[in-house]
Amino acid sequence: MFRAEVKERLALFENKNFFLFTVSGLFATFGNGLNYIALSWLAYNKTDSVKGVAIMMFCIWMPSILFAPLFGLLADRYNRKAQIIISNLVRGIVIVAWVLMWEMNIEPDLMILCSLLGVFISFYMPSAVPFIQSIVSEEDLVSANATIDMVYEFGTIVGMGLSGFILAVVGIKGTLLIGGILFIIAGLFNLAMRTVVMSENANKQSGSWWYNYTSSLRYFKSKPALFMPYMSQMIIMVLLMTIPIILVPYTREVLHASTRVFALYEALYSLGVLAGGFLSPVLCKKISIRKTLALLLLVMAGGLYILSVNDAVILVFPIYFLIGFGISSWALSISLSQLHCAPEYQGRLQATFNGLSGIFILAIYLLMAKEGNGLSSQGVYLAQSVLALAGIVIVLFYRKGEHRES
Repeated sequence: MFRAEVKERLALFENKNFFLFTVSGLFATFGNGLNYIALSWLAYNKTDSVKGVAIMMFCIWMPSILFAPLFGLLADRYNRKAQIIISNLVRGIVIVAWVLMWEMNIEPDLMILCSLLGVFISFYMPSAVPFIQSIVSEEDLVSANATIDMVYEFGTIVGMGLSGFILAVVGIKGTLLIGGILFIIAGLFNLAMRTVVMSENANKQSGSWWYNYTSSLRYFKSKPALFMPYMSQMIIMVLLMTIPIILVPYTREVLHASTRVFALYEALYSLGVLAGGFLSPVLCKKISIRKTLALLLLVMAGGLYILSVNDAVILVFPIYFLIGFGISSWALSISLSQLHCAPEYQGRLQATFNGLSGIFILAIYLLMAKEGNGLSSQGVYLAQSVLALAGIVIVLFYRKGEHRES
């Protein structure tokens, strides 16, 4: 089974577009990992408070909320490959230009940089999700999404893992410069991809941009089968973006553990994501996508609940691995939305639900900034466990569209 699965995954890379898209993602997530750590340090040092990091995240996430209708419409009406290229190239150019200006003693505001990055990050997902569907067959969709998710996680691990060493050697400016160059390389790989012809329905859209955007909401309302994939995707996105940030206060204030222990937890979490990305497509073939998604959410909910009542350092090692394993459900929720949603609406709906996720994510970041050390990390873990359980209820008991989930 293991050998057959590896062979199937490797066969995906014979598809030139899939290969180029995935390698581009590796460079982009490597650069993103470096930039995230460097920008976080810079934001913290400028304000001497975690509030600086919270404001940074606010600037990065706010564009995906404010401009969701526009970015979604662009993804559905215009060349998705071009928008993916723009997302990566412009992020790289903006970072490199910002570093060069800083080197010339012209120091632009950090939050302007973060806001610009947020705008062009927001370009990416609404175009990338339907683009993936257009370059692989339906039967390979789950394996393709899981493989891309594994590569993204690996790139992030390498970027964040090497960031400390790179910061020590070349400093914050040098680290940001390397991250920017990696984004540019990612954009060049995207440039080499073959352009995929969009459907005629996408090109036939007429009327105002607001009418075209709201037509996607009317489409969503008319297709009950879309509720479960997009709601589960939104829940998993909130968990994906908030579980890691709670680990720092939990490790320090509840476990009273060292930085080394924290690093081991992070490593096990990432290994769990990689393991889940490899094994989840196998489970889908055995028990269906829906049941596998529910199982992964259950693993995550159970792990989060244990963290909410646990203060033993040793127990967190296997639990954090299992939580990472469960978070790999993200790729399955993406696959379900691709299977059920017509390609000409995917960009708008993806942007809409990314924006809704962003509202909840920002609320948690701002709550952390406001409460500081007064915020109970175990209370947040309990709330996250309840959220994962809500996801299970939606996945298991909302029965529309099951015929395409075998």
